[in-house]
Parts: sequence; structure tokens; C-alpha cells
Amino acid sequence: MRKRTAKKLVKCVDDILSSMEMLTKFKENSYMVSKVKKVCSDNTAVLETKKDAGERYSELLDEFKKKIESSDIEGAKKTADDFKNLISDSVVYKVVFMPYKASMWDSLESVWMAADKDKRCEAVVVPITYYELDSNRNPVKRVNEREEFPEYVPVVNDEEYDLENDRPDIIYIHNPYDNTNLVTRVDSRYYSWNLKKYCEKLVYVPYYKWVGGVSSASFKSAMYYADYTVQSSDDAVKRCIEASPEYATILGLETIVVRKAMEKKLINLGSPEVDKVLSLSKDNVPMPDDWKGKVIQSRVNVLYNTTLDEIFKSKTFDKVKETLAFFKENSEKAFVIWRPHPLMKQTLISMLPNLVNEYNEIMNEFVNGDYGVIDANPSMYYAMFWSDMCYGCKTSSLTELYKYTGKMVLEDDPKLTKFVSKCSTENILNKLKESNVVSEPDYSLDSIVDIIAGNDELKDGKHLNLENSGFKINNYILEKMCQEDEN
Repeated sequence: MRKRTAKKLVKCVDDILSSMEMLTKFKENSYMVSKVKKVCSDNTAVLETKKDAGERYSELLDEFKKKIESSDIEGAKKTADDFKNLISDSVVYKVVFMPYKASMWDSLESVWMAADKDKRCEAVVVPITYYELDSNRNPVKRVNEREEFPEYVPVVNDEEYDLENDRPDIIYIHNPYDNTNLVTRVDSRYYSWNLKKYCEKLVYVPYYKWVGGVSSASFKSAMYYADYTVQSSDDAVKRCIEASPEYATILGLETIVVRKAMEKKLINLGSPEVDKVLSLSKDNVPMPDDWKGKVIQSRVNVLYNTTLDEIFKSKTFDKVKETLAFFKENSEKAFVIWRPHPLMKQTLISMLPNLVNEYNEIMNEFVNGDYGVIDANPSMYYAMFWSDMCYGCKTSSLTELYKYTGKMVLEDDPKLTKFVSKCSTENILNKLKESNVVSEPDYSLDSIVDIIAGNDELKDGKHLNLENSGFKINNYILEKMCQEDEN
């Protein structure tokens, strides 16, 4: 039964006990006797409405009624304790997941899986409506992506879900921006401060992966209005707390108030996206049809992750052209799965228009070649699973997540071109056997590809035995709920 129902039933039991005790003091007063009997009758009637709660519930209710009728206060108290314990143990928490982008569902999926299997939960997924905005931040298109979620995830139409009356116990979100996003914006009823009105615990799980030492601790409103913000490292928690003065200025509050809130709300429970990486298999990420016959075991298949950030910093495609030229010249031993940021062209048009023609030329030459494929899949996990190593900027969430495959990661320095690795082949091999992450300029793309080509076992990666973050998050929030119920 729902928690609010359980609280109502426990109150009925307590009211009956209080009335019985009052009766001992005023048993000669006919008016009080009639009042007490009515209180007992009314509350018993409420308890009767839940007789479908199970055989044990019915047994204890019948026993409790007999004690009431015989005015056996001590016996009623003992039965009441058993009755209330049974009611409390029967509580099922309504847990609602409110993602907005299907492509970002991986930030919540393992939490939903844990809640869906947990007998203490009734888990529901309600993809929420958002709007695409024009350059003046006006809504131009209304979007709901519920049809794009995996088939194994049952979804509810947000237009049919009565949030205000259902009042779930827990709500999970992955959109932290509320009314501040410049590109897309969720419907106002789903702003974090509005959602908080209709649940006991609002939990924000970021859709980005924290990259140690380089990720931004910039303010996102849900971090303050949610009861908890899940982070993936102690470093992330620490740096967000340290940014409290900045947050306080934005909110117009005292720093001490915001800092105390952040210290309470920010928790390191890992990343559901890491859970997703660890769960990848041929069954859940089958090879895309247009990759078949191209991504083959006899070559080193390299996921080349090109980010907006590195192009902004270098303001040139020289490194990209050099990298693609390497694969073209070494197509017998290496093959590239190139994943440029999906907003690369639109962003260049807006912010670096002088590079648009060059980018178009690079793209046309690449797609007409036979030394690689463009990864335009909404999900990055196909490329992560079917590649043998990753080459990408260390500030990228994709590059960070790839480390959890256990396969090789070469961190790209986008400003470095035409350099030679400083390490010998023997030193490189020893390094790769102890660590799956190396960086330029100590290690170069051609040297790492050569080593992997000659050592097939490096393609398999190192096995990582990590606790499931979805389970940790679900359990942590439920335990907090239970502790508060007991107090």
C-alpha cells in the first residue's frame, strides 16, 4: 500500500487506542461513551476498507476488533503493535522517473531497474514534455520522446499522469536547468521547484559524466531545489560545495545557507551511465548494419571522439585532418569509427563560420572513403562496444565513460600535431598492461595502434568489478525515506 495510506491506517489504530484509554476515565459519562464508540466505529470502518491487504491484515483486524469490543485495552495495545508493524512493512513507495530526452535515459536507467525489482517500490517512467527554443528563447516546437524509449521500458503519457493527485513519494529527474536552458526547456510544471511540491524526495541525477579535474561545477537550479543531487565522485561533491558562494549569488541567498544545503544534498553514489557501460553486450548493442563487414577483428577499430570544446580551443581542423589521414594511410591495420559531436555543424555555423566549408570538405572526403564510418547513432554505446580503443579529448564525458570498458584510451591533445611518441615499444606495452589510459604527447596514436595490433588481448580490456550505482542510489533514497518515517 502507498505510504500515505499506511499513515492514515496507523493513525486510525492510534485514535482507537486513545479513545479506549479515554473511556476508562469517563465510563460513567454516557455522552463520552457514545463519542468514544463513534470514534472507534469510524476508524474501524476505515481499517475495514483495506481488508484486501492480505490474510494477515484481516486476521489482525479481526483480533483488534474483538479486543475493542471487550474493552481489553492491554490486549488491544499488543495487537495494535503487531498491526502497525504489519502496515509499516506493507508500505510500497511510488517512485516516478521523469526523463525528458530518450538519449539521456542512461543516466536514470539502472536506478529504474533497481526500483522496478525492489518489492518496496512501484516504479513508473513518465517522459516529460519539453520545448525547442528559437534564438530569442521562445518555444517553437513541443516535443515528447516517449516513443523513442527502449521497448523494455513501459512509459506513461505525461498528459495522462495526474502528478498533483498521485503525489509520488520519490521523483527522479535528469534535467537540472528548469527555466534557464537556452536550447530546450521542459514544461514549467516540471521545473524542479514545482515537482518538489508533489513529492517527498526529489532526486537529480546528472546526465553528464563528471570528468575529474576538468568538469565545471557551474550552478544548475535543480541542484538546490532537489533533496539530493547524485554525483559520481568525491571530487565532484567537493568542488560543487566549494562553489557555494557562486550559487548563493545566483540565488540571492547567504553563502552559509547555500553551503549547508549543498553539504546535505550532494552525495557520491556513482554513475548509472557507468552501469550502462558495464552492461554492454552483443544482445543489447548489436552491430549497426552499415558497419558490418567494415568493423572487423583483424584490424584495430578506433572510436575517434571529436568534441566541440577541442575545436573551439584549436580553432582549426588540422589535428582532425592529420588523424583521419593516419587511418587512410593505415587502413590495413586500423579502422576509424568517427563520432563528431552531433551539433558540430550547427555550432560552427553559429560560432566559427570560417570553418564550415573546411568541415564540409573533410566530411565529404571521409564518407566517400573506405577507411572508416561515421557514428551518427543517437546512442554512443554502439561505438563504445564495437571499438577496440578510444582516441579523444580527456574533457569529454564519452572519453571518461570509455575508461570503464577496460579497453585502451588515448587522450588527445588537440593542439599537438606531427609529433612522435617519446616512449619505446617495450615501455608502451608495459604501460598498457598496467593502465588502460595514456595521453599525448608521451604516447601517439600510431604507436598505440601498433601495440594493440600485435597484442590482441589488449582489445578485450581489463575487467572492472564495480558495485551497481543504480542499486546504491535506489537503496540510499529508500533508506532515507524509511529513517524519516521511523522518526
